Amino acid sequence: MTLGSAPRNTREIRGESSAGRKWGRRRRFLRLSAGLIPVLLAVLLFAGCPWKHRKADLILKNGFFFTGNPLKSGVEMVAIRGNRIIGLGRTEDAKRYQSPQTRVIDLRGKFGCAGFNDAHLHLLYAGQSLEEVDLTGVTGIHDLQRRILEKAWKIPWGSWIIGGGWDQNQFPNGEWPTKRALDDIAPDFPMVLRRVCGHAVLVNSKVLAIAGITAKTPDPAAGEIMRDPVTGEPTGVLKEDAVKLVSQYMPAATEESISRSIERALEEAKRFGVTSVQDFSAAEAYQVYRRLLGEGRLTARISCWMPLDSDPSVVLERKTETRSRMLRVGCLKGILDGSMGARTAALNAPYSDDSTARGLNLYTQDRLNELVLLADRHRLQVALHAIGDRAIRMGLTSLELAQKINGQRESRHRIEHAQVLAPSDFEAFKSLGVIASMQPAHCIYDLPWAESRLGPVRSEGAYAWKSVLDAGGRLAFGSDWPVVPLNPLIGIYAAVTRSDTAGQPGGGWYPRQRLTVEEAITAYTLGSAYAEFMEHELGSLEQGKLADLVVLNRNLLTVHPADILRARVVYTIVDGKIVYEEDP
Repeated sequence: MTLGSAPRNTREIRGESSAGRKWGRRRRFLRLSAGLIPVLLAVLLFAGCPWKHRKADLILKNGFFFTGNPLKSGVEMVAIRGNRIIGLGRTEDAKRYQSPQTRVIDLRGKFGCAGFNDAHLHLLYAGQSLEEVDLTGVTGIHDLQRRILEKAWKIPWGSWIIGGGWDQNQFPNGEWPTKRALDDIAPDFPMVLRRVCGHAVLVNSKVLAIAGITAKTPDPAAGEIMRDPVTGEPTGVLKEDAVKLVSQYMPAATEESISRSIERALEEAKRFGVTSVQDFSAAEAYQVYRRLLGEGRLTARISCWMPLDSDPSVVLERKTETRSRMLRVGCLKGILDGSMGARTAALNAPYSDDSTARGLNLYTQDRLNELVLLADRHRLQVALHAIGDRAIRMGLTSLELAQKINGQRESRHRIEHAQVLAPSDFEAFKSLGVIASMQPAHCIYDLPWAESRLGPVRSEGAYAWKSVLDAGGRLAFGSDWPVVPLNPLIGIYAAVTRSDTAGQPGGGWYPRQRLTVEEAITAYTLGSAYAEFMEHELGSLEQGKLADLVVLNRNLLTVHPADILRARVVYTIVDGKIVYEEDP
């Protein structure tokens, strides 16, 4: 400092140099850092950082886990805390997550994967079917009559008899049953018996009289009253919208019976490792789900669907009121055609075994466009039941129009079933971002008659899972329960073999459509999660995801395909809780 100059600051008075000041600041920073380091470590170690080995509530070790993530293989151990997966690794890694309070299960080499997510079923109707007359597999009139009589003896005289599961394709010469088969055994009991697909019913004369259906009753616009070719009298078989002529007279289900049916269905889901379902049931089911959720008894995640013609404001209100990861409002569903088994699936060309039939359209293109545009404008996801190639093209046309008018976004609209695809439509699933929501078990249950309905050329595009994947489309698998059994292993087996449960035909029906086991499991887990916008939470075993898992007694990736059907569920885990455990 020169004589006469004023000090610039107090540090200059103390004789501190610039270099000294910098060094002082560094010392103070180091002292502060030294005090903060233990605090930072505590935060990292105990405040929930995903890379810290926190202690688990449940550990599954010594297993073989298919994670669904190709970069994460060789996993033998899964650690769960609360409702989340906190660790995956080798069996020896379990020690890092274990505390005295941890439940540890030694799987002894058993197979595990993400819980199965059924992308398409009818939970309430499936539960009801468990209490009705089961006509699955009946092979003729006498067999059908025997099962009905077994029910009639157990109920009050004159009560309604409801049942389902019959398939005329299993009867001699594939002939449709008639009301006479029912009138001959119990004429005083009103009877409504659903075909296996749910798109046709058989009723007796008592029900026809109640509903006032006679030879003069006209067919509904989107339905058919089957008639005697000579007399014109109704035979007792009603298809599609003609079913509504009698359903309005059937006794309504009580709140108690609805609740009982849903709880029975959920018990079945646990038993088969189904941890999520995407459900289209009657509106009354939703209130039962809410009650079970409030009571802590909802043992599967449920995405509830509503009809396509629902008021969007009502749908949005319901979506807002239910924000639980266990219960959500999902798609709006529209039914565009019927089923192939009933010859009501809408085909471009006539059925190969009936040149007079091309199926039924349940919407006009204009009305479908109107409803899809409205739903899409409100950013609601649309799922369209379309089995025949004509119905599928109608659905794709409406979804493409929605993109052009409302703008393109990640809407993830869906075609449900997509059973008979025209080759020209494979690419549309990728270009439009439409999900093919398919049920592989349909293929093997339809095998006895599918090719006779379609002929060899159209059969090339039937149940074409592999072609959809190869074209860059996305698959989501489900069961359509109660139309076919809930068990996902049947669907996986069907997708891998394309053979019936007896192994026929050897090598599979149109085998180029077969999937690998990994592809089939992925479609039943991550594919279904993607279809409901939940792939970041569900569908694969990854750190931070929700802890929904299934453990099987056989390794699906290594067993002979026939042994997939022999596998059993050992544990079902939903939201971190074991909801099903096989009896020792």
